[in-house]
Amino acid sequence: MKKNKQNLCSLISQVRSKVMLFGIIICSSFFVFTQLVYGFEDIGAKIEAIAKKAHSAGLKPVSEGAELATLQKGMFDKKSDFSFSEAQLELGKILYFDPRLSSDGMRSCNTCHNIAMQGTSTLDKSQNNPRHLNVPTIYNMLFNDAAYYKGQIKRHDKLDTNTSKFLSKNITARATLHALKADNEMKGNMQKIIQGITNSKEYMRYFIRAYGTKVKVDENLIAQTLAGFIMSLNVVTRFDDFLNGNLKALSISEAEGLDMFIEKGCVTCHNGVNLGGTMQPFEVIGKYKFSDLGKFGTDSNKMLKVPTLRNITATAPYFHNGGFSNLDDAIKEMGRIQIGINLSNKDIAKIIEFLESLSGEIRTITIPTLPRASF
Repeated sequence: MKKNKQNLCSLISQVRSKVMLFGIIICSSFFVFTQLVYGFEDIGAKIEAIAKKAHSAGLKPVSEGAELATLQKGMFDKKSDFSFSEAQLELGKILYFDPRLSSDGMRSCNTCHNIAMQGTSTLDKSQNNPRHLNVPTIYNMLFNDAAYYKGQIKRHDKLDTNTSKFLSKNITARATLHALKADNEMKGNMQKIIQGITNSKEYMRYFIRAYGTKVKVDENLIAQTLAGFIMSLNVVTRFDDFLNGNLKALSISEAEGLDMFIEKGCVTCHNGVNLGGTMQPFEVIGKYKFSDLGKFGTDSNKMLKVPTLRNITATAPYFHNGGFSNLDDAIKEMGRIQIGINLSNKDIAKIIEFLESLSGEIRTITIPTLPRASF
């Protein structure tokens, strides 16, 4: 019995030694492999250098908390009574989902900028969209410097008091007012809409709750309220954490993809908070493969608004006319016509790894029950 016990202990000791040896071999192999791949360099120092390069290249994180609140409120005139209160944002959400703001009563803001589809929609290929324009996402619109592909509305425009009471830098409110009335968008009859709202006790309860008993509903107030809700639709990602100092927010491979994104020159146009949203020259080196699709050209300066890259992996198709449904092909084409380089499949895969870090969690938004009204 004693001998059997000794044998058992010896066997256990041998197994334990082999397990430990196996563990040491695995760890050593992983270490050697890592060093072979990364050239015995300090990985932490490498990632830190990439972070500094990203900041130097003009990439910026999404504002949060008090900083975001200051930015949002600063978009409105000091005389404005819009304060991003819960009641105002709730009213904005109701207006966003209300199809009665459109001429045919069939289209709401959400029809094209669908919250369930990352604030965009499938490409409309019907006669209603002769230019074959691809709907940009509504998320993080607050951080764009231009609205519409030809930049009809820009953050640094001179204030036009004849068409809007909004500050020139509030492109969200100005674009919203334009969309409400534009023939190729909502085509809303503002007089009819205002009358329908003011004649509805249910609708007016929401306006009074948001703005007080002396509220006067007009097109600017409607656009302002809609814009406030849209300006609250912002997504924070791991990339923002990375820019804010958390170097572990990105994997080594994603950080390398970011480095390649910068080195290859993608960041020249895709910069700022939204990695886009500005007016930039288009077809710099070559002609876009699908330029005849919709025959929508650039502005008078041969420039086009650059789409944001935030949530880009989930917002296909790509380019202003949706010419590419595959992100790999879109990146390859962009390299050819904008930078004049032929990106390899390996390069593209590495860049896409970085782009994955630009996707963030979309907060749940409950579809509201609309107030009774006759528009």
